[in-house]
Amino acid sequence: MKKLFYTLAAICIALVVINSNTDWFSDFGDYFPQLEEGYPEAVSSVEEASDFVSELTDMIPTPSELIAILKNEELPIDPSDVAVNAYIENSPMLTFYPEENISAKIKDGEYIRLFGVSGDKNKKHFIVRFSDADNEELDQTSMSLNSDGEFDKTIKIPKSERKYMSVEVYAGSRAYGEFTSWVYNYLYLSRDENGAWSIRQSPVYAHNKKLYTADKAISDALKDTPAIESDEEEIIELAEQITEGAGSDYEKLCLIHDWVCGHIRYDTDRLNSTSTVPYAAVKVLENRSAVCLGFSTLTAALCRSVGIPCNVVSGYALGVGLDTEWTTETVNTSEQNHAWNEAYVDGRWVIMDTTWDCPNKIENGEIVTGEVSHIYFDANIDFFSANHKIIEYMKRP
Repeated sequence: MKKLFYTLAAICIALVVINSNTDWFSDFGDYFPQLEEGYPEAVSSVEEASDFVSELTDMIPTPSELIAILKNEELPIDPSDVAVNAYIENSPMLTFYPEENISAKIKDGEYIRLFGVSGDKNKKHFIVRFSDADNEELDQTSMSLNSDGEFDKTIKIPKSERKYMSVEVYAGSRAYGEFTSWVYNYLYLSRDENGAWSIRQSPVYAHNKKLYTADKAISDALKDTPAIESDEEEIIELAEQITEGAGSDYEKLCLIHDWVCGHIRYDTDRLNSTSTVPYAAVKVLENRSAVCLGFSTLTAALCRSVGIPCNVVSGYALGVGLDTEWTTETVNTSEQNHAWNEAYVDGRWVIMDTTWDCPNKIENGEIVTGEVSHIYFDANIDFFSANHKIIEYMKRP
């Protein structure tokens, strides 16, 4: 009896090892078409069981991973697998998206220069608003695109007794009429003891920079996981369809960002639900709705399926709740209330938050739509830190 038990145990272990290293059982019907034809339900059960075991084995840490967890250490990355990050430091650009960006630079401690480009028909004319910590308006001025689709204006910073002020930019298609916020709650100025103004750095910037610039494994960012289902046929087909004709990985990434932001709806009604909102990529694709984790896993799955390494990043974001400014508590928090992505193209990790760039939502049962934004596509980590704190890079979501 004991011998039979050990034999069965050995067979089970062998099957698990085979299953975790090959797709043999996942594609059981392909290897035995006669069985699939005669016993389709049995073959389907084997394939479903294989997928379930794969998910379980993916969740089990390797011995080296387990030792690292116990020691509270990061596993060393194979040097050949390191994604070296070409970090752009001290750039005035809020985002690096070439079709639409804005930069801010202080001049002589009393002027702010705002410049950039826009290819968006709804971003041709701009209102710049200065306000104090109580949101009381101090001054406002306007600027417009030139014939080359660029804008560049140096503005005198208004006088204020306060130590801090915010700069907001609103955009519209016409010089007069309706304007919507473009740069809002992102750009803050601070004044030193001599009265000179500078752009205030986020209190979580140093923390974010350390994590953002750390070495990361390319192979980890290309894996098919239980939620980032990059090997699923519908994900591969959609990604290839979205990126068809793209000339570079950066173009592919932008097309994937725009598709997710344009076709998935943020499900506001499910936010306070007691049940878990589906976040696996295929389910998000089926539902065409999700919250932030679902946006991130679908974005990562589409990227990985066309060979673009992409991580899901979890962290804390201002504005998800009622807080709009960093406090001692939120600066030091390890709470996670938001998720976004970093994708590796052109030798650097491109930051993007498809949730916050998405205009579509489900609210009170109604579908609301709008224009896709790029304020969080290829965001500068300095600017991104104004309202995002990185907590961890999710290994097995």
